[in-house]
Amino acid sequence: MKTLMLRSLFALGTVLLLCGCKGRWEDIEKTTGYRGKARVNPFLAAERLLTDLGHQARGAKSLTKMPSHDSVILISGENGLPEGRAKQLLRWTYSGGHLIYCLGGTRAYNDFQTQFGSFISAMLKEEEKDPILTQLGVSAEKRVPLEELEGMVKDVLNEVAKDGSKKAEPPAKKDEKRNKKSKEDEEDESWLESAQEVKWNGQSYRLSLGGHQQLMLDRSLKSGEFAAGPKDAALALHLQHGMGRVTLLAHARPFRNHWIGERDHARWLSALVGEHGTKEVLFVASSSGSFLALLWQHGWMALVALTVCLIFWLWWQMPRFGPLAEVELDSTRHFASHIGALGEFFWRMRRGPLLVTAARDAVWERVRERHPSLHNSSRQMSDVLVAEIARRTHLPAERVTAAFDVAPPDSAHNLVALMRDLQAIRRAL
Repeated sequence: MKTLMLRSLFALGTVLLLCGCKGRWEDIEKTTGYRGKARVNPFLAAERLLTDLGHQARGAKSLTKMPSHDSVILISGENGLPEGRAKQLLRWTYSGGHLIYCLGGTRAYNDFQTQFGSFISAMLKEEEKDPILTQLGVSAEKRVPLEELEGMVKDVLNEVAKDGSKKAEPPAKKDEKRNKKSKEDEEDESWLESAQEVKWNGQSYRLSLGGHQQLMLDRSLKSGEFAAGPKDAALALHLQHGMGRVTLLAHARPFRNHWIGERDHARWLSALVGEHGTKEVLFVASSSGSFLALLWQHGWMALVALTVCLIFWLWWQMPRFGPLAEVELDSTRHFASHIGALGEFFWRMRRGPLLVTAARDAVWERVRERHPSLHNSSRQMSDVLVAEIARRTHLPAERVTAAFDVAPPDSAHNLVALMRDLQAIRRAL
């Protein structure tokens, strides 16, 4: 009873405590980014858009085989492009292809987060000449100098220190600041997201081009070419190259999942791809294929021949490669074969004297068995015994004496002759 009363009082106190607090609900929106295929493929929306428009758009991890010359290749230059691959792409473009070359923004980072990390990597990147830009007469430079970056970092650190020393602001002021910040984001006029007006083929496109580099063209624009901004500080260039076209982008933002639906990005992509009735569009994540893929593409005949030779060599060398052979009982080795193998082993180990001594001991044992009255512990052959053995074996007396007294021979031929004589003597006794 007391336990029940205590539980009731505890529950009542908890309810009163909760009701007495001044609670306030606050809705916080948190963006987690894309999921599934869109998380790893930044151009998934662009691919589906072009597919709906009747093109054959697909993504590829690497470029192992060049498509037909009436296609479009969107490729990245973030990790550097080998000179050989650059020449191959430009030859393909010169024959009628359309190359969209992006200096940045092709990685699968989160579009909803700040790009400050990519900005730092761009600032710390070594000054290297891009083979695509060099052959097209275009150069690239960073949009923000290092001194301004240091000033920006100092300002951010100072603001963080000041915010930490201030007291907490009322919720109304926080909501006001949040709304003001969202309006500033919607304006989208920061240095990272510059709005550009592009006029091309009688159409006007309002684009949000970004990136941390700007392109400079060392010649005047031709008919059918355009630049997003001045040609000495452009964020995008569309140039003629032989019978094909090259579109250079400082950043691939207009074609990424988060930005393809903003402003005129989708209409611009459709105009670029369908400029000459293009059907196939290839979004390449890497500039070059893997080593094994390139090896199979250019040397598959040598690989097939090498594989066949390796299989035959294994079949020839490995004793257990294949089915086990049946044991034939007639070919089973007898005890005498094992004794012979043992003698061969001793001979290979240079233990010939041991074999001769064992054979002579066996002969002396037979002599004592057949002639118990003979007690010759010194094992010296007498003339009478030599004559008797020679008479029984039909061997000359000199050979009988040599069989017991001569030193063990070193050559196999002499050893066989000596062992044959000892065997004949033992058999005759």
